Amino acid sequence: MPQAARGNTSAGQGRRQQLRLMGPLQVRHDGAITVIPHSAGRLLAAIALIGPISRTRAASVLWPDTETARAAANLRSALSRLTDTVVTFIDVSGDVMAMNENVEVDVQEVHNWINAIIYAEPHKTPVAAPPAVIGNELLAGWDEAWLAEPRERLKLLQTHALETAAERLIAAGKTAEALPYALSAVQAQPWSESANRLIIEIHARRGDPSNALRRFHRFKDSLEKELGVQPGPDMLAAIRQLYPFGTIPPVPE
Repeated sequence: MPQAARGNTSAGQGRRQQLRLMGPLQVRHDGAITVIPHSAGRLLAAIALIGPISRTRAASVLWPDTETARAAANLRSALSRLTDTVVTFIDVSGDVMAMNENVEVDVQEVHNWINAIIYAEPHKTPVAAPPAVIGNELLAGWDEAWLAEPRERLKLLQTHALETAAERLIAAGKTAEALPYALSAVQAQPWSESANRLIIEIHARRGDPSNALRRFHRFKDSLEKELGVQPGPDMLAAIRQLYPFGTIPPVPE
């Protein structure tokens, strides 16, 4: 049987344990916030986002510019503080640290929703409402090099799921329900042509040409100004639903 972190077997029985990473880091026991040292929080977040991780790798991830022996000492200190304050949140088996399976992690809730949307059978499964934390920055305010990849990955997956949800609702004729998903996708990825195209398509299908035209020109002007490129053929095809035979007019007054 793996060796658990100190007191892990019994200390958390019957208690709801939550880790919030979408936005500011929060550790909760039965709804009450537990304040933990920043070094312990960094280690807890890394274990939650990376998954089971060896001590050696954790030290190199969290202290990449520190000499190996010093980084190992920093890790021991952080682990001691972590197990002193939230002993039931992690399991330690030999050299490997992992999240206790009973801890509710909001990022996992987001991933569960993403998977449910992306891999669902479109015509059989209704579009589930996203978790309330969708769109929040992962560990807001943290400036950590190792967070760049998890943040980008989560942002891309969220955008893809939001667009997929919007597409399914549009296909079902539920354009009013699709609009919040498409707007959230644009908020997550402002330069996503597919997300902006969905908003144009929604406005077009709802008989709202002025808002469709405003969205098209806003996106077109931003692309030209910031990236020096023009909208692609799919974007042009979307606005052409409204102007199939003539020139696309300027932004309406």
